[in-house]
This record gives sequence, structure tokens and C-alpha cells, in this order.
Amino acid sequence: MLGKLIKNEFKSTAHSMFGVFMAAGILFAVMMVVLLFKIKILMTLTTVAMVAIAVAVLIITLFSIVSSFNKSLYGAQGYLSFTLPVTGKQLLAGKTIVSMIWVTISFVFTIVISAFLVVYWVARTSDNVKQIIQSVYDLLQSMQGFPNPKTMIKTLILIVVIMLIRALCMIFRVSFSLAVANTKRFQKFNPIFVGIVVYAILFVFLMIAQVAAMEIPFGIAITTNGIKMAIGAAAFADYNNPPIPILGYCFEIVMSAVLYVATGNIMTNHINIK
Repeated sequence: MLGKLIKNEFKSTAHSMFGVFMAAGILFAVMMVVLLFKIKILMTLTTVAMVAIAVAVLIITLFSIVSSFNKSLYGAQGYLSFTLPVTGKQLLAGKTIVSMIWVTISFVFTIVISAFLVVYWVARTSDNVKQIIQSVYDLLQSMQGFPNPKTMIKTLILIVVIMLIRALCMIFRVSFSLAVANTKRFQKFNPIFVGIVVYAILFVFLMIAQVAAMEIPFGIAITTNGIKMAIGAAAFADYNNPPIPILGYCFEIVMSAVLYVATGNIMTNHINIK
């Protein structure tokens, strides 16, 4: 049943994303033609347009996540959703998985667009793009503490994992806030206002925990030849690049699990469908 939930949820949200990705594909083709003739004014305009599309993808992804939770669970469609032979946790899991898929696609899209624009802009002023990129990379490698290629790949993977952890926690904060706003106790107020207040409280609480966690010297150090654990103030001082504190992200994982269970219970036992 979870597989069907994910399939239907993906179909219902895909139409929101289809238009912006189609626009990106068309613009990419136009940019290739413009690059072929090196019309500098058009290259600048298409670059600005592509940046706008990349930003739009992130905004639309966030809007689709919030809209999907709100309309399909707490709007008119909620009557159908909550009559399905599934628990609140299963409904939440299906929506969360689809939301994470779209967040991942949006992240990958933004990274690819950023890399493409760098190459595109270099090609705007030079014919030897490969040589310029190699020169920049060699310059970076000559800097003290800059990671080697293998470490750089591991670092990028680490950054992606951190971004996905933050995205997952954000999705659960949204789902919990909307669930609380649509309980009988709070629905007499404006649900949108209540949802925003609950989300803000969770956000502030998380920020305080993140700041507190940064004071504890426990993290991951990115060195020239690898990624290592750094524990203790002395270990933090030994590295050229400041280690990344990870306790805050561990707290986000725990908080995500707590919010998932709490939201699932609210959806099963306390939701008041309008």
C-alpha cells in the first residue's frame, strides 16, 4: 500500500515541477545556440534567466511540499486520504519519501546548473574552456589544506548528506506544524497562523540546539588526504580548515524521528478534517 501511496503522490506533485524543468530544457538549448555564435548580450540574459529558473525550482519544490501536505491531508481531499486502509504514519511516510525525492532532484538540478553556468561563463570569454578550468583547479590544489580529488568527492558526498538531513528535518517540521494546526484544539484559530507559529518555535529551538552543539568540540575534519574525526579542543586546533561540528546534525536526525512519530500519532488520533 505504501508503494501505491508514493506512486499517486508522485503523480499529483509532478505537474507542479514539469513546467519549470521544461523551461530549463528549452533555455539550455537556446543557450547552446547563443554560445555557438557568442552573442554576449544574449549570453548574459540567458544566464540571468537560468539562475532565475534554478531559484524557481527550489521555491516551487518548497511550495509543492507544503501544498501537498495541506491540501491532500487537511483540505477536502483529506476525507479520502484518511479513509484509506493505512495509518497516519504510512500517509506521512509516503508524502515524506516523495518530498525527499523532489528535494534531491532540486538539489542535483541546482548543482548541475551552477556547474554549467561556470563553464558557460568561462566559454563566454575563451575558447579553451578545459585549460582555464584546469588552471583554476591547479591553483586551488596549490593552496594549503585543499583536498585531493578523492577527498573532494567524499567532501561533496558529505555535503549532500548534510543537506538531505536538513531537508528531511525541515519536511518533518512542516508536517508537524500543519498537523498541530489542524487538530480540534487549534482549528478554531487560523490554521495557517498556528502552523507558522509552531514552525517558528521548532525552528528557534533547533537553532538554539545547533549553536549549543557547536560549542562541543566533536566534528569531522576535511584534510588534504582524507576526512577524519576531530574530538576535543586540541584536535580542532590541529587542522588548517575548521572541522565541521556534527552533533547538531545528529540532533536533527533524532528530532526528525521524534517529529515523525508525533505527527503520525496526531494524524491517526487527533486530526479534525474540515
